[in-house]
Amino acid sequence: MTNPFRKKRKALPLCVASFAACALVLASLAGCSKKEAAKTQHVSAEKVIPFKVTTFDNHEFNLDDVRGKGKPVVINFWASWCGPCKLEAPGIQKVYLDLSPLGVKFIGVAVDDTEAGARGFIKRFGLTFPLALDSTGEIMDKYKIYGIPKTYVLGPDGNIAFTHTGAVSEGELEREIRSVM
Repeated sequence: MTNPFRKKRKALPLCVASFAACALVLASLAGCSKKEAAKTQHVSAEKVIPFKVTTFDNHEFNLDDVRGKGKPVVINFWASWCGPCKLEAPGIQKVYLDLSPLGVKFIGVAVDDTEAGARGFIKRFGLTFPLALDSTGEIMDKYKIYGIPKTYVLGPDGNIAFTHTGAVSEGELEREIRSVM
């Protein structure tokens, strides 16, 4: 007599593998967090919290020096170990190269990371916009970053015009920046 559960036992590993693959894809799209799903918001007057940080090329970046000066500012929070951060890095670099000549300012802030890890990430992806490490976690706490990557676009008035949690696409980032120029 044939065991009716035999076919089901053979299918179980396939089901588990399929479920794991789907979960991995969803996690990479959502960002590196269990608390936040990928989302985009248009914000009118959310408070911008000023910060100062020393970039990896030893320049001081002061958000108050660039925001509200008539040009958009992009703030991107990332980490070297974050899969979605790796997906979005080339697109952010491309948008930086395209729009920085028009006066758009960029700052990338590595959070929950090591200096060596962050420097390796920068080198791997050939990133040339200003990048820094939030070594104390203070900036991450001020911005209540619970999932990365997280990207903010500040409008020319200095207010937050757009936020995105999860890997932001090159097209979406460029479109949102141009919408406030």
